[in-house]
Amino acid sequence: MATASSPVLNDSSLTRLSGQVRKLFIGLIVLTLLIVASTVSLFLVFRWKARAIEETQEKIRFAQFVTIYEYGTDFVRPEVNTIQFLRRRGGYSILLDKVEYTPSGLVLTGKIGNPTQFWISSLALNFTARPTPSKIRDKWVAAKMPTARWVDDWNIGTAQTTVGDLNPGSTASFTVTIPNVKQTSDEVQVAVWFSGERYHYLLGN
Repeated sequence: MATASSPVLNDSSLTRLSGQVRKLFIGLIVLTLLIVASTVSLFLVFRWKARAIEETQEKIRFAQFVTIYEYGTDFVRPEVNTIQFLRRRGGYSILLDKVEYTPSGLVLTGKIGNPTQFWISSLALNFTARPTPSKIRDKWVAAKMPTARWVDDWNIGTAQTTVGDLNPGSTASFTVTIPNVKQTSDEVQVAVWFSGERYHYLLGN
């Protein structure tokens, strides 16, 4: 009974088979590299887009912070002979007669004006020198990006002066020295607010 013999591969067949296996292996490597490269590229694109979105959101939040902060704060510019109104205080005004940078700080001398029908007693004026918001953006980020609150650690210097009585339709003089303020090219904002005041209506109502 005859038996089927296995085909014998000659040298040329082995060479062709070896070449095909090598090509298949190289193709597999190339395909793997392409998949890895595509995955990395997609990851980098998504990461770039996510970072871009985060930066945009940060810019929007910072703009909101600046808008709320400046809307809710009265400022006076260190300029002489210019009437500046405190819009949050219903028309009260400040006129600076003297602005001087000294080793002790920024000296402001002027008058606070009362356009209302209220007598004010025990009035204290508070002044805080602050950098502009653009100068504290990194600190704002480090402070977990507060939306509407200015952090006191960002202040340059704070001072208070007692005015006492401020009669209706009149002015009262004041002098204050805000420490740590130097005359530089950097703009400084001077925030001002009242404290301790008591109001008495002109007609006694």
